[in-house]
Amino acid sequence: MDKKEVYVVDDSADHRLLIRTIFNKFLPNYHVRFFQGGKELYEFLILQSSPEYKGRRPGLIILDLKMPAIDGYDLLKLLRQTPDNDVTKWRTLPVIILTSSGKESDIDKCYSAGANSFIEKPMEFEELRFLLETICHYWLDYNRLPSVNTELNVTS
Repeated sequence: MDKKEVYVVDDSADHRLLIRTIFNKFLPNYHVRFFQGGKELYEFLILQSSPEYKGRRPGLIILDLKMPAIDGYDLLKLLRQTPDNDVTKWRTLPVIILTSSGKESDIDKCYSAGANSFIEKPMEFEELRFLLETICHYWLDYNRLPSVNTELNVTS
């Protein structure tokens, strides 16, 4: 089975290091790629949309909300508007918001833009480890998405 990558987008170097440590030590079977912000991921997605790109494709995006330049909310809207290609269906790619915000307005806004889940960042290491394990197992091992060739009829 072709293993997809987990994309983690967070402007905090400390938080990226913490998540990298968890993946290296407790989740070594998952491939993870880190991005310092929304702009960096969006530029990478432009490169990845080329037919010549042969690298791994995303299976899950874990996205911080409060970031400079392109914040998590704007990046989420851009992701959901990105045209599907032969290997990635952007409208159904799981995007999890992992943020320090718990504001109802942020939650509502993110779900309206197409987030699959909105989770407040845990403060304890073990809680974050368990959360990342659960997220990866569910979205990458158990959840089934429509095939890339499936046309979705979405009505408003």
